[in-house]
Amino acid sequence: MKEIDLLKKILEEKDNREKLIKEFQSYVWDAKITKPLLGELAYDLDFYEPNEKIRKESPNYYGDEHLEKEILDVLKKLQNYRKS
Repeated sequence: MKEIDLLKKILEEKDNREKLIKEFQSYVWDAKITKPLLGELAYDLDFYEPNEKIRKESPNYYGDEHLEKEILDVLKKLQNYRKS
């Protein structure tokens, strides 16, 4: 599944995260992925901000630690979904 591969890349390629996030979001929205979980994550990724100074401007922004937790949670849920 391309969306899973993209999420894993976001976790692995820290220097390329912003580009990969945009790629993931475009894929989910353009492909009209029907899994609400992925649509919610794509929306939530709009609030990822790697720059700490900018992050302080809004309580909605989050950094790498939160990003990684969100992605890992989604990957785990997808894995459990495929098992059932």
